[in-house]
Amino acid sequence: MTTENTGPVRLHGLTFDVAGTSAQGPRPENQDAFAVSSFPASGLLAVADGMGGQRAGRVAADTALRAVQRVGRIESLDAARYAVRAADEAVAQAAGGDPDNRQGMGCALALMGLSTDRGGDLGWVAANVGDVRILSRTPDGVVRLETRDHTPAYARWEAGEIAFDEIPDSPGANKLQRAIGHHGEADTAWIPVQPGWSYLIHSDGVTKTVRLDELGDFMALPTAEAACAAIARKVEERGPDDNYTAVVVRVLPDDGSTTQESPTLPAPGAYRPPAPAEAPFNPPDDVRPNRRGGLAAALAVLALALAAFATWTAWQARQETAAVDELRQAVDSLRGRVPPDTTARLPALVDSTVVDPAAPRAGPPAAPATPNP
Repeated sequence: MTTENTGPVRLHGLTFDVAGTSAQGPRPENQDAFAVSSFPASGLLAVADGMGGQRAGRVAADTALRAVQRVGRIESLDAARYAVRAADEAVAQAAGGDPDNRQGMGCALALMGLSTDRGGDLGWVAANVGDVRILSRTPDGVVRLETRDHTPAYARWEAGEIAFDEIPDSPGANKLQRAIGHHGEADTAWIPVQPGWSYLIHSDGVTKTVRLDELGDFMALPTAEAACAAIARKVEERGPDDNYTAVVVRVLPDDGSTTQESPTLPAPGAYRPPAPAEAPFNPPDDVRPNRRGGLAAALAVLALALAAFATWTAWQARQETAAVDELRQAVDSLRGRVPPDTTARLPALVDSTVVDPAAPRAGPPAAPATPNP
């Protein structure tokens, strides 16, 4: 078993407690690998789980981690995707250089890079390919799976065919649909960083033996090293059937009492993608907060314009209704002024243009009477 602890690391006004552990289980070789030693300088943590036969799997895992570390700081989703593609190309080239011993080799990979937004808020830029998982735990005990496995078994759970705890024992749980070295594209996410939160990156050897709620309990232990030891102990108690690896990060309250600030991490003023609100895993590809703010402002202006138009339309309708009512009242008033006998003769006046041939003809008008002289 390999264990590593960076000790308290103070970055951006917060103290990070980081530890990692890995063991080969019943396998002849441990094909898992993890990177925590570069965290104080680059803010990067990663776990790789190799595949492809004896030794080739470990070569793939080590090659992928070296490629990611060469990229340096990961400060955006695009940078995370670039780092994963660099790892993919490096593993594919290593396999092509020795096809007899490394044909088909590859690995699953998950990484977290510490970054800041323009307001100085801290978070992880995360990426994963395969079935290495990333978990977060809030101080009130909410445990969140921040990644999705790229396996047929996980897809069956997403489709509602199986329960979540049945994923490790379901057909296709060990078959990767995406892998480093096989052109696997990464899923990316932004994960908030706050005092009291804990984070865990672990390989599928842990997934197969420890439940999600148990992992949440271990993440609440006082130190990252204690959390790693508890995870390893639980795996060994239940009997591992694979290599297993866990990297735990705890963000401690800022009491200003710990080690030096790293000068190499990005200062406040870099950008990050916004935290997801509804989606259970990913935000939108456009990650700059100022673009979201511009869109929100435009939508607000449009909403105000629509409301003003609706108000004006309703006022116009009321004005037209009032005019019609006023005209109707005027007509009714005029009708009330016509004498009843005149009203009775109105049909005759209307029918005066019709000549009845049977009616007696009227003679010429009588001459006016002339008075006798």
